[in-house]
Amino acid sequence: MFRESLDEGRSSAFWNGNEYCFTTGQFAKLDRAYRRHCGPTAITNLVYTLAKREGIPISQSPEAVFRRIAGIGRKRLIYMNADFLKRFGGTSDFLVPLMIRRSLRAYGLTGYRIRGPFPATARRVCTELDRGAIVYLEVHRHPVYGNHHMLCYGYTVRDGRLMLRMADGWVRRIHDLPAGEELFALCTVINRKKG
Repeated sequence: MFRESLDEGRSSAFWNGNEYCFTTGQFAKLDRAYRRHCGPTAITNLVYTLAKREGIPISQSPEAVFRRIAGIGRKRLIYMNADFLKRFGGTSDFLVPLMIRRSLRAYGLTGYRIRGPFPATARRVCTELDRGAIVYLEVHRHPVYGNHHMLCYGYTVRDGRLMLRMADGWVRRIHDLPAGEELFALCTVINRKKG
């Protein structure tokens, strides 16, 4: 399956038209100012994307949804609204599946399997996207993003290069990120349960 995924022109477009791209800039000045909040931003994008796909209306504003998700993370010590020495704070890489699970449940989005974190290899990411999953990507020491959490909705192969379709939390649109730039990356996979 992976070898087929890298054929020229191949793409995974299961989520096209359903993706959300809220940004950290939209939420940074809420309340007492949020820091290192890419995790709650990515999960807010995930909640809106899955709700749209399921036809479940979310009556709250994106800011209210973000606050609730950040609160879920803070309550369980998964997310810390801090930036101590530019190293400590933000969302725990290894506990993010629990935060995702709780956040989806809070918005009535049941029937999803959350697995991970796993090493974010191109093989794993493409295979999961081919199966209709959304991939929550956690990069470390990335040349552009540094340490950052974001969503991957799909991919395309262009000019022999694997391009991941990302909601990076920095811009309000889906854009392509060349695979291979995700240094020291982990991923959590979100897909529909079978049956």
